[in-house]
Amino acid sequence: MTLGNAVLATAGRDPGSRAPAPGSLRLVQALVNTLNIEFGPDLLGTAADAAGWLQAAGLLAAGSLLSGAEHRGLTELREAIRQVLAVHTGRREDAEAAGRLRVALGSARLVTTVDPAGRVGLVSADGDPFARVVGAVAVAIAEAGVAGTWPRLKSCPGHLCGWAFYDRSASGRSRWCSMQVCGARSKMRAYRGRQAG
Repeated sequence: MTLGNAVLATAGRDPGSRAPAPGSLRLVQALVNTLNIEFGPDLLGTAADAAGWLQAAGLLAAGSLLSGAEHRGLTELREAIRQVLAVHTGRREDAEAAGRLRVALGSARLVTTVDPAGRVGLVSADGDPFARVVGAVAVAIAEAGVAGTWPRLKSCPGHLCGWAFYDRSASGRSRWCSMQVCGARSKMRAYRGRQAG
């Protein structure tokens, strides 16, 4: 997956062969999908791995490193987003998930900019490279919120899944990353539960 010239690597292929999220929301989707919960690859597993992923994504200058606290902050941001995407999937409200994401985005410190053509944007107000990383994710989420695409980015509720997928269905009610994988597994578990009962 690419965003501009950046490479947005994920820890596997989309199980449902879905098209990626539109625009800058692809960054958020790729960040969540840096971890394959079921099979184990974690592209942010170490601070060095995370710095490499951020550099490839164009979010961190070549040769930059992450501190232990920044690495923990990045993985916390990823999991806070995943938790909110699960809220999107369940079509419910969750103040705890919203609060966790708000805290994870807290270091972004964004300011509004206006370019010579009069276009308005948001940028990180801080010279801190990690604050700029968090700011880029915050801007992508804000843009998706304005465009109405944010609620369509979801997290699969399948057992040991959590894969982030973009729901392009007309009704916006897709639940599984793949009906053939997680959807079928869920139906089989429900069937076995009924048979055992």
